[in-house]
Amino acid sequence: IDVKDGAQYLLVPDGKEAPDDLDSDVIVIHQPLERIYMAATSPMALFDAIDSLDTIRLSGETADNWYVQDAVDARNAGTMIFAGKYSEPDYEMLVDENCDLAIESTMILHTPKVQEMIEDLDIPVFIDRSSYESHPLGRTEWIKAYAAMLNKEDVADTFFGKQTKV
Repeated sequence: IDVKDGAQYLLVPDGKEAPDDLDSDVIVIHQPLERIYMAATSPMALFDAIDSLDTIRLSGETADNWYVQDAVDARNAGTMIFAGKYSEPDYEMLVDENCDLAIESTMILHTPKVQEMIEDLDIPVFIDRSSYESHPLGRTEWIKAYAAMLNKEDVADTFFGKQTKV
């Protein structure tokens, strides 16, 4: 996944290894992703649209702050737990919960030490830049990146096709 004005990410399928000669700037994300820390708010609706809220174990928001009802329900049920906001995550919780990916908004760029600490814990950080898209379909198209991470490309393509018609 190549994010404009951002980073490059390599998705490594379950049971496979990243190439030895991989450029050191490429961020490796190992699949399957089952315990994500969602500190960015906008991707939550996309995860909901591809029926993948169950992959988000840790939240950067309390239930009161989510506008996605299924996320509120998951937080209230305890299947998604609060792990601190983006600028002050509970690092111990991220480790204890075996977090396999942190999804952050560009706000994390204002707290580089936080991003560095998460990465020092061997948790890859994916920075969502969907808010920089000028067209609503550009924002919606980010569903394809998340679907690739979760092996749900068909579901995302169907959702995106419906949104294109709307």
